[in-house]
Amino acid sequence: MPELPEVVTVCKMLKPEIVNKTIIDFQIFYGKLLQRPSISEFKKKVINQKILNISNFAKYIVIELANDVLISHLRMEGKWIVEDLESFAYPERHLEAQFILNNNKALRYYDTRKFGTLELLSKNEYKNIPPLSKLGPDPTKVNVNAVNFHKIVTKSKRPIKTVLLDQSVLSGLGNIYVNEVLFEAKINPNTPANEISLENCGNILKESSRILKKSIEQGGTSIHSFESAAGVTGNYQNYLKVHGKSGNNCVYCGSKIQKEFVGGRGTYFCPKCQK
Repeated sequence: MPELPEVVTVCKMLKPEIVNKTIIDFQIFYGKLLQRPSISEFKKKVINQKILNISNFAKYIVIELANDVLISHLRMEGKWIVEDLESFAYPERHLEAQFILNNNKALRYYDTRKFGTLELLSKNEYKNIPPLSKLGPDPTKVNVNAVNFHKIVTKSKRPIKTVLLDQSVLSGLGNIYVNEVLFEAKINPNTPANEISLENCGNILKESSRILKKSIEQGGTSIHSFESAAGVTGNYQNYLKVHGKSGNNCVYCGSKIQKEFVGGRGTYFCPKCQK
């Protein structure tokens, strides 16, 4: 699943291709992709609008138009790509929607798993209503106050791994990066959140910011199928120290990395460093 660094990378790749282009047509091939409004209203609103900017809001892609904003979530396997009208980088059966641009190119959305979402909201409201209004702070963009973060975290008795995956607590972290953050912070993923110290909360914030920013620099993590453009993969998988390393030696103490499931998610940790 694309996490914050991967979404940032996608936005960077798309920006020079779509900004200042005008949408002249829209076609949808999988109706469940569109959350709101209706297909007919969506089409009426986006056609002839100019694309002004593209950015991310945590794991969401935000495409700013003249009057509205497009909000996209890639979920497991979603991919946005700009290509010639006659060219298809991926099998057409996975093409769910396309925006025809005024330069004879198409902004296309492919999704093999069909979990992604797309919606159109007004500029005046999109930050103040779900899904964006429910998101916690992005540790790459703001200095999150450790005391306030500690108060939120310790309200829960759930494992700290599960709490950090909750996007209302801290946004942008997914399974890969939570595993890496807890490893570097030397915190066992099963530790009840209400037992996490203020110092450890500070370490979580520091490592979250550092790791996410490093991954952004490397174009994200490509473990399964992530591509920021056709054939373009990330490089941060070469920097992972614990995720996917079950049975390998810990880079710090030499103990064997273990894997178990926490909240149904594959969790990797060092039993010695993360007591």
